[in-house]
Amino acid sequence: MIEPLPPGRARLIGPYQLLGLLGAGGMGEVYLARPAGARDAFAGLVALKTVRPDLDLDDGFRIRFRREIDAAGAVRSPYTAALVGGDASGRLPWLATEYVPGPSLAEAVTRGGPMPEQVVRELGADLARALADMHAVRVLHRDLKPGNVLLGADGAKVIDFGIAQAFDATQLTRTGVVVGSPGYISPEHVNGSQSLVPASDVFCLGAVLAFAATGRGPFDDSDMAAVIFRIAQGEAELSGVPPQLRAVIEECLRSDAEARPSPRQLVDMLLPGDRAGVAATGPFRWTESIRGLLATHAAGARAVAEAEVPSAAAPPAPFHTPDRGGPAALAPTPVVPVAVPGDGRGNKGLWIGLTAAAVAVCVVLGAVLLPGLFSRDGGGNDNAGGTGGGAANPTASASDAARTKAGPAVIPGADAGHTGDFGAAAADVSTKPLGWKAWKAKIADGPVECVLADTSLVCGGPKRITVLDAANGRQRWQTPPGKAGTGPASVAAVIGTTVYAFEGRALVARGLADGAEKWREPLPDSTGVADSVQSGGVLYYATKATGTGGVRILAHELTGKHALKWDKPWDDPAAEVELALADGRLVAVGDGVTVFKSANGARLGGIGAGDITCRTPVLKGKELLCSGSNGLTVVDVTAPQNRRTIADGVDVAYRPAVSRDGKVLVSSRLRVYAFGLADGRQYWATYDGGEGLETAGGLAVAGDNAVVVDGYGMTALAVASVGEAEDVGTGLPSEWPDTPDGPLDPSSITLVARGDAVFLTFDDGTVISVYAP
Repeated sequence: MIEPLPPGRARLIGPYQLLGLLGAGGMGEVYLARPAGARDAFAGLVALKTVRPDLDLDDGFRIRFRREIDAAGAVRSPYTAALVGGDASGRLPWLATEYVPGPSLAEAVTRGGPMPEQVVRELGADLARALADMHAVRVLHRDLKPGNVLLGADGAKVIDFGIAQAFDATQLTRTGVVVGSPGYISPEHVNGSQSLVPASDVFCLGAVLAFAATGRGPFDDSDMAAVIFRIAQGEAELSGVPPQLRAVIEECLRSDAEARPSPRQLVDMLLPGDRAGVAATGPFRWTESIRGLLATHAAGARAVAEAEVPSAAAPPAPFHTPDRGGPAALAPTPVVPVAVPGDGRGNKGLWIGLTAAAVAVCVVLGAVLLPGLFSRDGGGNDNAGGTGGGAANPTASASDAARTKAGPAVIPGADAGHTGDFGAAAADVSTKPLGWKAWKAKIADGPVECVLADTSLVCGGPKRITVLDAANGRQRWQTPPGKAGTGPASVAAVIGTTVYAFEGRALVARGLADGAEKWREPLPDSTGVADSVQSGGVLYYATKATGTGGVRILAHELTGKHALKWDKPWDDPAAEVELALADGRLVAVGDGVTVFKSANGARLGGIGAGDITCRTPVLKGKELLCSGSNGLTVVDVTAPQNRRTIADGVDVAYRPAVSRDGKVLVSSRLRVYAFGLADGRQYWATYDGGEGLETAGGLAVAGDNAVVVDGYGMTALAVASVGEAEDVGTGLPSEWPDTPDGPLDPSSITLVARGDAVFLTFDDGTVISVYAP
């Protein structure tokens, strides 16, 4: 989606006024822009690609950039984003193309799942026509992948000729260096880009169609070197592709380039009969999910354009491309209204395409160099990282996870009722911190657990509270380290503009903005805090005496006079206590279960010690979900004798998650399952393929997906799957901490999801923030 312009960014590049940031990569940035001085808010919207201002550009780079302009300008096709103009000789080289308010194919499939076969066929025909038009003017794309296909209301457009090369151009890459994107490159790419031919683009198109039909690439593998090997050996995985479409894709993926169909032949194969030679007109028959994404992108462009309405009636600056010999042959883009998809006005002459900032991936002698692989923009920040919450205990309630007049939104590890973890906001890109880019940070002194409060990550660790900027990972403030023996610091809650934390043996209130201390309440001597949960401005926490092991449950008002509301003993013999809160009931879980009335601490009942196994408890309304080695025991805390078992036979290894539609997601150490909370019905499970092929780990719900964090990365599964779980995205971030002794323990990784970004914390104090899978 479109983000505000970064602070200090010039508002003009060439003849264009910048309106918002579309994307950024390791070397470049892409902006939504329009001709400077245009009288109409929507006149001539373009995607303007430029380089980062801090780069030292040599003549070789400018030559390559000029060739990119030439390649893009040579192609004239309704199925590609047309070049509007460019300048490779200025202080900041730039290239402007038509703008389409729509998602990339990668985003559409990740968010909406695989496409129906007929949609894939019509999409593929449009992409094949695009290749035919490119090849007709002797231009190869060389990096056709899901991220370089944009979906508009009237169909798809191919974008980003960043590594396109004319058939007879001088070789731009070193011997042995291949440019392309792993998983979507041809065997010729692997053998060296000097051997690329038009059929190489057809091979890439076949891989793209497999992704559109199944949600995964035909050569996907957790080991990038294995991806290259599978491509070279022709080992495509196409089991999920419909049979007739699979036959077409197999022709595209033939190892012998000469045996592949031409783009024109491919159109006939995808749309046999009279329809093959006739391009469709009017709105494209996208799925409902994609139409929703189109509307969202169009609305975002409209909002940005209206916010930057020109205030002067000055004529536009002259349009020229100095490196192409004076005035451009192309006139400025005509006025193009940002129409809402599906209103019947769309056609290929009116919808214009978004240029993404794709970063070339180099494969050197079989070794894949993938800096920032998990970042969609490929750009990572050396000062980057993320926050956690999926496996952590809740630190704020669902009622606090909303913006109020008093202060920021608070997104904890999970809401107090565990009724959907991060909700719809986790999939709404407009809710992530402004200016966010993937990042990594390191907080000294070991593991931390963090809360996302608007644009701040508030993290507690063994010695202090640290607050990071959620957009870039930079430290905003940090408390002094605690004295030896005073115990760790942990975030109890964030309400409005105040952070409440346990620091040593005191409950302390600090300003969110600067960490200034507002008040401090000492805890009883020789006690430590075992667990806490907060709701409605009241903090409920359990203290444990270091000598006797005695536990007390307390309720403390955080606002107003911040007075103690009640204090009750807890006589359960368990070594640990976990708290959960819902519907006015505070539940303490140890060897048994005790239910308190949250208003005054009165006991409402419970289950005796040893009568039930209840590890990683989750409270959903009045139902307590207790994990065990033989499934989940569901207990009605208002009538504890009423119990039932779901997920029978599953050894539940991680805390369950409950989706908004009432599915309970559980994970063993081998598989993830979804059951109905009300009826116990099994809806789906991940593939059970033996050691090394399973998907399992810590769970969280983000929008309509279940995010599974295992020891090597993340996987997103569609909650609405039926039968075998539908994998809608996998992330293996290059910034993942080193694992010399094997995979990380998933239970040690915490996760928070917000607006297509995830924040994760690790045992060594590493914090990373990356795009959601």
